Amino acid sequence: MTMLFKRLFSLPVWLVLAGLLASTGARAGFLPTREQIRSDMELANRYFTNKWPTAGCTNCLPGNRPSNVWTRGTYFEGALALYRINHAPEIYDYAVRWGTFHDWALRYGDTDIDPNSQCALQSYIELYQFDPARTNRLMHAISNANYWLRNTNLNRLTFVDTLHMSMPMFAKLAALTGNTNYAERMYACFDYIKSVHGRSNGLYNATDHLWWRDTNFMAGYRASDGTTQKCYWSRGNGWAFVALARVMDVLPPTDPHYAVYRQTFQQMAAALKAVQRPDGFWNVNLGCANDYPGPETSGTAMFTYGLAWGINKGCLDIHAYLPSVINGWNALAAGALHHEAGANDGFLGYVQGTGDQPASGQPVTYNSVPDFEDYALGAFLLAGSQVYALDALPVIIQQPAGETVNAGQMVTFNVVATGAPAPVFQWRRDGTNLSNGDRVSGAATSSLTLTKVRIVDAGNYTVMATNLAGMATSSKAALDVN
Repeated sequence: MTMLFKRLFSLPVWLVLAGLLASTGARAGFLPTREQIRSDMELANRYFTNKWPTAGCTNCLPGNRPSNVWTRGTYFEGALALYRINHAPEIYDYAVRWGTFHDWALRYGDTDIDPNSQCALQSYIELYQFDPARTNRLMHAISNANYWLRNTNLNRLTFVDTLHMSMPMFAKLAALTGNTNYAERMYACFDYIKSVHGRSNGLYNATDHLWWRDTNFMAGYRASDGTTQKCYWSRGNGWAFVALARVMDVLPPTDPHYAVYRQTFQQMAAALKAVQRPDGFWNVNLGCANDYPGPETSGTAMFTYGLAWGINKGCLDIHAYLPSVINGWNALAAGALHHEAGANDGFLGYVQGTGDQPASGQPVTYNSVPDFEDYALGAFLLAGSQVYALDALPVIIQQPAGETVNAGQMVTFNVVATGAPAPVFQWRRDGTNLSNGDRVSGAATSSLTLTKVRIVDAGNYTVMATNLAGMATSSKAALDVN
């Protein structure tokens, strides 16, 4: 597989991705099975934990950073999402060892005013919820949140990444404790970044429904092709999209600001759908396809997660957005994830390194290694967890039964299938599609009826159930005519 990617990905990805899908268990335009989705998640996670067997460290990350920085915090968000699927004890143990190493604390203590430091608290809180007797997992999160209620000025919130680093922690604490002050402080942070900070009344473009990363990119941005363009950095928008999903996932709809979060999320979803690449990825600059063009994994994973979450929660229309989710996940699992023998099995390609703009970490390729490998993996696992939860593939839960009748009688075959959206049906006899006629009715429904049966009607009857996610074919039901 490695050599195949090396040869093919010198070409535009959309020219070759469909063929690669088949080799990894996916089908072009269709959703992989749940087993395949889980397997790809586990493969990527196993690559990372094999490379980083020690869960916590003081200065092992680039720049001598400790392992409770935002990059590793984002990874554990995804790892815990995988744990909820496979309940693998080694994932839980790895996360607990990480939190224990850091004494469940922020990088700079309970009075830390850097929003990036709060990212780790999201996973600390979730690990507390797995074992509520371990109150030490929660105490620093509450202490820091209370400090923010009393002391932190909003003018420290100067970049869109902050939404993901900080907001879900406040939302989780509000839901856990019932203290609405946390939710109000969270909204104040959101509203400041969205509608106040900067010379254009916030970092959110209310027309394009996308975010500038910070005030440096609001005007006069020069793209890599030398032209002046809009700059909506992909991962910056990914942080905002993930934040909104993770906040609404725990915040009750009765929250006074829930409607604002939902509206912003839906606006973003429509804008993101419109700029998805033909190969399923998103570019590093959502405002200019020619600015460092090519696939990018971290933003793609974040958008795929958010869109799938929106479908699962009824916030987004499945007919409108499921194709984007399928294309996004298949791009990640077949186009970015390495499936090969050796040390790179499970490595995620096309990950842009840390930074603040499309130029950061370039060039981004299938084989390029970013400075930090953890945050994109976290986003990939989050995406996989929501795609896994879609339960969209058609499944035939009641097979048609064979029949023996006399010539001239009537016979009916029935099938029951689930799926989202609800599947459509096509009945077949001996592999040939049937259509309604003088003696045939229901050829495109769950019940096929033949009247005045003849000897020529004998054969094996099957039905295909199809929806946007995929297709299922029933077992054969034999019709014998006497």
